[in-house]
Amino acid sequence: MRWWLLLLLGLGVGLVVVWSLDRGPAGEGVEVISLEALRAEVIPQAGADTTYGIPLSWDNAQQFVDWYYQYPLTREEEAVLREALGGIPTPCCDDTRLTRCCCERSGLICNLVRSARGLAAWLIRVQGFSATQVRAAVEEWVRFAHPDYYLAQALRARGASPTQYGFPTQGTCYRGECELPWSRGGCGGMGQQVKI
Repeated sequence: MRWWLLLLLGLGVGLVVVWSLDRGPAGEGVEVISLEALRAEVIPQAGADTTYGIPLSWDNAQQFVDWYYQYPLTREEEAVLREALGGIPTPCCDDTRLTRCCCERSGLICNLVRSARGLAAWLIRVQGFSATQVRAAVEEWVRFAHPDYYLAQALRARGASPTQYGFPTQGTCYRGECELPWSRGGCGGMGQQVKI
């Protein structure tokens, strides 16, 4: 009689192991997602053409930050910028929009936000882009410049926990990483020189 119990117990343990392996990371019932495939789907590639004629590259970051200062906007142009950027989350803090960097409360502004606003100002002032065109161009830029935020969001949308794939649960600003270069997931610093 005991051998039947041991056989049933062994069979039960085996089924639990097979069931757990079939459920994906940490056995949460989530399919294993290829980050490479997700990156190709969600993040624009370096060198990709843009609607404004400047291929995507981190080499553009300093120029975009400089445009933040170079192109002051009129009241009407500022309204276009607010309409364009008001719906785009700031990737490094998520609880603000690109129209307001969370660091501005203390009189600072990070280079990720500054680059997005500089690009937007140039698109509005020089290129004559509409709010819709500016929104699309700037969102493409911040997806490229700060990809981890968008990868984490895409994982959440697919029912996966970003932490299982090595992404933090708090934004860069709240982890005290504003001064880190973009290549390390930071905001590229707070000074006028972008840290890539």
